[in-house]
Amino acid sequence: MQVTLEVTKPQYVAHESVLATVTLTNRAGRELLIHSGGTARNPITWLDFAIRDSRGVRLSPARTINFDPVRLPAGQSVARTVDLTTIYRVAELGTYWCYAVVRLPAAGGGTFRSNKVNFNVTQARVVYRQRIGVPNTRNVREFSVLVFNASRKTSLYVRVTDPRSGRTLTTYPLGEALTFHKPQATVDGRNNLHVLYLTSPQTFSHAWVDPNGSLGGRNHFRRGPTGTPRLETRSDGSVLVVGGVPYDPARRERAHARVRRLSERPDIIYRR
Repeated sequence: MQVTLEVTKPQYVAHESVLATVTLTNRAGRELLIHSGGTARNPITWLDFAIRDSRGVRLSPARTINFDPVRLPAGQSVARTVDLTTIYRVAELGTYWCYAVVRLPAAGGGTFRSNKVNFNVTQARVVYRQRIGVPNTRNVREFSVLVFNASRKTSLYVRVTDPRSGRTLTTYPLGEALTFHKPQATVDGRNNLHVLYLTSPQTFSHAWVDPNGSLGGRNHFRRGPTGTPRLETRSDGSVLVVGGVPYDPARRERAHARVRRLSERPDIIYRR
């Protein structure tokens, strides 16, 4: 059994999902059925991880996950992606080292370790923060818009926390941003967060997030005759993008694809 492990990137913002993909390749020469074992009191999962923090302390799982069985034909591979933040407390700042452990259930089946990977958890700069109430409940949430610089790229993030318990509900990237034009953020009458930010010298992205942290959607605008796109709050509490021209990047990509297909046609030879 060959086991490989990779994470999606070397750096993560604190509380962002750390996605690890484990790939199993069957070298046994026969089909394998990989499943968890043990007892109800002492379950043994077929997939486990060993994670150490920057102090060298091995992290204990916050909870046990029972991974579904895997039937793996000889010579073939299968991959499973796991969000490590749902199992281990990897939100503290610092560097972590991790490898995967796969246990075969049959007697003498053996234990297999993957390669070791490391990732860094760091903080991002807060550029906007607003506390709101969740409509029709007594719950309170706090929106934060973050700027994160890594690998010569700047990304914009959203974080939603419960200020009463201090628990972070979600942290995720909205996308790459050009921050020489400061991102604009505000909350509408229904307590949805709206963020407008520059993605290219002429293009802006507008994203909105509901009070529970779910991304409601996004649209795009370019600079137009009426100026630079900006967020405007109306008297009814709605938030609109004004001063720009609606723009569809997918439509432009489809147009470019048509041009490429035309250019790939062979030359036409006329014969008399």
